[in-house]
Amino acid sequence: MKTSYSVVWREGEGPLARGKLEFLSKQLRLDGMGPTSSASREIDYGDLAGVRVGRAAADRIDGRPSLVLERHAGDPLAIASVVEPGMVGELAERLSALQHAGGERRTAVVVPLVPGSDDAVRALLAGGPPFDPAAMGLDRHLVFMTPDEVVFVFESWLGASVLEPMLAEPGLWERAAAWHPYLAGPPRIAQGVYSWARPSVTADRSLLPPGLRNGDAGFDF
Repeated sequence: MKTSYSVVWREGEGPLARGKLEFLSKQLRLDGMGPTSSASREIDYGDLAGVRVGRAAADRIDGRPSLVLERHAGDPLAIASVVEPGMVGELAERLSALQHAGGERRTAVVVPLVPGSDDAVRALLAGGPPFDPAAMGLDRHLVFMTPDEVVFVFESWLGASVLEPMLAEPGLWERAAAWHPYLAGPPRIAQGVYSWARPSVTADRSLLPPGLRNGDAGFDF
């Protein structure tokens, strides 16, 4: 399957740029030249609010239908093929699939604990996970704890399927045996019901308080 395409694109009402579109593991990358300088954009699949084929006059590029990327923050991007007439439909299908996969990247597992076992469990957690998070395809791994339970959060652009190679890891089961005396029941997968994320402050500094817009107070832009 192709990972790069020759394209032209326009961001909002801006000028046309010409270059290459690439599918990266977590992002769509546009790299090329505008009218007077180089132009590049990297867009996380999870930042896409919608993907559609633009056939209206305002969406077309040089009279050709375009692929329109609607973003949660920022102007829409219109992309058209340089030499492949059927490319727009192909890109729309691939981006829609990647956008959906990115939305399912977080899994939470709740483990109930025997009362009074929290100190022993903290000692187990201090040893770190019984697997290599990077090798398992994770982008982030967090653990939260109350006196009654432990919540493991796994984030990956591979989606929920990231748990499959993890459960097949031999070291996981060897270390998991140490947990048996402290488990009050079987682990449960928590169902996500709500999510909110602030648009990237690096993309729009106006979202920051006035005193933080220039990279002061420890922020490095």
